[in-house]
Amino acid sequence: MNYFLTLLCVLMSMNMEAWANSMAYVIQNQASIQNSGKKSVLVFDPKRLDLREVMEGDKISVKVLIRNTGKQTHQVVRLESSCGCTSVEPDTRVLAAGGFTVLHIDIDSFGKRGDVKKSIVLTDEQGNQSTAWLHLHVKKNPHAMNGKRSLFDGSCGRCHFDPAKGKETGRAIYAAVCVMCHGQNAKGGYAPSLHHHDLSVLQHLITHGTGTHHMPAFSQKQGGPLNTMQINALSRWIISLDD
Repeated sequence: MNYFLTLLCVLMSMNMEAWANSMAYVIQNQASIQNSGKKSVLVFDPKRLDLREVMEGDKISVKVLIRNTGKQTHQVVRLESSCGCTSVEPDTRVLAAGGFTVLHIDIDSFGKRGDVKKSIVLTDEQGNQSTAWLHLHVKKNPHAMNGKRSLFDGSCGRCHFDPAKGKETGRAIYAAVCVMCHGQNAKGGYAPSLHHHDLSVLQHLITHGTGTHHMPAFSQKQGGPLNTMQINALSRWIISLDD
């Protein structure tokens, strides 16, 4: 009897050691884990969350669950939000079969208007993914113009400022700092369409902005992320979309 108990303990310790080693490998190599194109058994609960109507500038904190619906232990290796204004942090990243954890979500609504949809993508140690969607409606804040904050500050800068660095083509610059507001191919989104403008008008708008915090001056000379060559490349690419 003692022999079988000893053997069982040895086998359990070997399995735990193997599991720990595999998790350590995943942690060290999570940056290299690629999307497999398959759905993860780590799922959000709920998968869609409709939030209350908020005033622009409000900060919203919500919680959802991440559940392991599989039969083995799995690890969350990446959590990516569609915008830098949304931060996510789970209580734990390793989930046993049938287990769950709480995901804390903080959203900064500064610079947003109207109906807003955000996504959170989870990637597990096998490269499998699942997605949660957050929906909210942001009302205009008449006092927002009185502040000194712009889209280039804080968490907003991770989307509207930092990605412009090193971009040279108009298409790349647009994808880096414009598409999240003006939509695919500049057709409009939270912000208006950029089609059917003269080149000089576009260059002026990008350089100097519109005088609002929603569209600040993008020129480096005025505190923005773009140099003159980038502004010219971006303007000409947008103009080419009208052809």
